[in-house]
Amino acid sequence: MNRHPEPLLLIDLDHTLVERDGGADAWTPAFCTTHGLPADAAPTVFTLFRADPSPTGFTRIAAHYGLTHTGRALWDAHVAHEAARTHLLPGVPDALATLREAGWTIAVVTNGHTDIQRAKLARTGLLPAVDAVCVSEEAGARKPAPEIFHLAAARLGRTLTPADWMVGNNPATDICGAHATGLRSIWITPAPPPPLPPSHPAPTHTAPDTPAAAALLLATP
Repeated sequence: MNRHPEPLLLIDLDHTLVERDGGADAWTPAFCTTHGLPADAAPTVFTLFRADPSPTGFTRIAAHYGLTHTGRALWDAHVAHEAARTHLLPGVPDALATLREAGWTIAVVTNGHTDIQRAKLARTGLLPAVDAVCVSEEAGARKPAPEIFHLAAARLGRTLTPADWMVGNNPATDICGAHATGLRSIWITPAPPPPLPPSHPAPTHTAPDTPAAAALLLATP
């Protein structure tokens, strides 16, 4: 068992706790159909969205195509669509429950838009399974910047220590961020893990999925 009196885990969201059905642009054909746009408008819609993925961006899309919907209404529909195509990865609820039963405090630290990331957490039932959530948009900092990790800990009334952990699938944001913040880390990656660029620090451990990472956390002093 972990001997730290109050073990703290910071954990990524996308591809670590949840997965999304379809690619980043999978929503655009349905958007075009719903709003009476030709199918070949989908790439342009996605390009406009990527330039400004926000209610303001959807206002520009509406103006570009002469849609009567407000940017906020289109954004809210997009948030709901993104949440609806998000599902939990296998074993995640049990892994989180086991960690919390063992005394771990857990905060989700995720890059992205607050509306979308929190909608994913609500849709998948993860909000009651963790103790805090820190999204880059609301934090004003993105992983791998240490500021977002420190803010997540502060929301729990904690100060980060070298005994604390970060778990995530992205070596550039999760593992580099953990290293820059002085945390131990577990990289979620298939076995054998692919080679990291020379500039990337090595994780403390690797694991194929979050349940395996939880087992490592429980077994590591």
